[in-house]
Amino acid sequence: MFPVADTLSGVCSTLGATAAIGLFTLARTRLRSRRTAPSTANTAPVEPPRRLRHYTLLRTIGPDGSPVHYTTTRPPGSVITHPIDGRPLDFELTDFPLGDGTYAAEPL
Repeated sequence: MFPVADTLSGVCSTLGATAAIGLFTLARTRLRSRRTAPSTANTAPVEPPRRLRHYTLLRTIGPDGSPVHYTTTRPPGSVITHPIDGRPLDFELTDFPLGDGTYAAEPL
């Protein structure tokens, strides 16, 4: 009787069915991702990757008269022991960059 009304009802039912299938797929995907996601409550904090750094040991002079350098992957704030003139001395590694591209290691 009314061809436009019949066509319009067919289009509406097709759009409704497509929306229902899309919502079902979205809900299933979200539930599946929640189920397989690892729990972060029991995991240890991730340590950032370590970088090789060159340090200048402050207030030290090597046999050739230049400052003593130390290379390590330890993070800033670590304490190292380095022998100077046959005696072990402790140095704290810092984040303070020096002009020559190295970082400062302060004596304790």
